[in-house]
Amino acid sequence: MNQISVPDCWEELTDYQQREIIHIISHTDTEDFTEQYMQIVQILLMKKGSIWERIKMRKVLKNIPISNFAPALKFISEEPKLHHFPEIKGLVKPAVRMGDITIEQFSVCDTLFYRYQTEKKEVYLRQLVAALYRLDPKTESREPKFDKNLLPKVAEITDKIDVKEAERIGFIFGSVRMYIAKVYPSIFKSDTPRSEDQPVFAAKKKFTPFSQIVVMMAADELRLLGNLHECQKTLLYDFMNAFLESNKIHKLKNKA
Repeated sequence: MNQISVPDCWEELTDYQQREIIHIISHTDTEDFTEQYMQIVQILLMKKGSIWERIKMRKVLKNIPISNFAPALKFISEEPKLHHFPEIKGLVKPAVRMGDITIEQFSVCDTLFYRYQTEKKEVYLRQLVAALYRLDPKTESREPKFDKNLLPKVAEITDKIDVKEAERIGFIFGSVRMYIAKVYPSIFKSDTPRSEDQPVFAAKKKFTPFSQIVVMMAADELRLLGNLHECQKTLLYDFMNAFLESNKIHKLKNKA
């Protein structure tokens, strides 16, 4: 592209580029991004969206055909591998791939994510962000553990962030959820098939609240994770592994 290079995958985007592109696709009902093509290319040509970058971007587009950027935009329809959550001052963000959250916290977030994806209401997005983050122990004399009773206090902070940043956080949650679904395909049942050109994040999902799975695990005769309260406090990946182990044991028993 005449020595003009742009990011060609989700992971290479700057924070600004992530926010702007996610905002565009979050408000596009159709699976065809043709109308948004020019806007996305403009964003890819700017790292921060400054005035000087905008001037440079316009000069580039005057000299290079817009069609030259088509190959770089293929990533829009590919599965994103965004596994790191942004910082929010005063709060503790989830670890990479949500490795430090409990199954209870994930269950709450997953339900809110489904509601947001289904109804596109900002209130569910805001609730999702509040459920993902926890109060910083530096400002609170307690461990940074998930507590439903503290969600209103967390929301006092998260509700102040820009909606585009909230959309970005929701998108990252969806990206991590895709990763988890790939690791545990037997727990996350197959989703509705999508066309080859349909963005992976736009595919319709079947939904079963994880709270039901947690209750099933607590009621299981093996009690690998203890009672309901103990199950809820189990870390996400530990719960998934225990659930698979429980199913494996039951299958062996049935064959015996």
